[in-house]
Amino acid sequence: MKSKLGPLLRAIRNSRHLTIKEVALKAGVSSSLLSQIERNRISPSLDTLLGLLEVYGVSPDKFFKDYETMNRVEIIKKDQRRVYQRKGFKYETLSGYSQSKGNHSFTAFFLEISPGQQRGDENDGHLGRELGIVVNGTGQLIYGGDIYDISKGDALSFSSQIPHVIKNAGDDLFQAYWIVTPADGEDYFGEGNDKS
Repeated sequence: MKSKLGPLLRAIRNSRHLTIKEVALKAGVSSSLLSQIERNRISPSLDTLLGLLEVYGVSPDKFFKDYETMNRVEIIKKDQRRVYQRKGFKYETLSGYSQSKGNHSFTAFFLEISPGQQRGDENDGHLGRELGIVVNGTGQLIYGGDIYDISKGDALSFSSQIPHVIKNAGDDLFQAYWIVTPADGEDYFGEGNDKS
């Protein structure tokens, strides 16, 4: 815990635009102690940590969930990707399970859509944002009432709340790297879920 605790506390303080002196005063600790905690020179007592979190307005539960996510590196080898195949399209997961949890969650996958097929829902969107990078083929993003042509090398990003569909508009396999945030976890690939 000591190795990553300090940087996480410093990041929270910086995100609130507070100085070490301001936080130390509110938490009832010395500026020197807080500085040493943020530089991982010492570990805070539980009382000190809870006092700092109270100053930051962060619940202990949220803090430890973020810490757990920050503390993990997951490597998915190409031959170990989970594959989800549906009629006309396929997903291969690129992000690990811990990345689908917490405040800064995301789902990343490699998407393939067969010629003439599509993925998404023209009538419904969902919470979040999406980023896609096309690596092969030509397609269309049908976004609300607008149609955007996309092809190899294009990057697209958009709010997921507007109904949207990705359609293969060419004769070749459409392939793209895709990131969705926040993640829907395992449900994203569920049998009854047709969100793009």
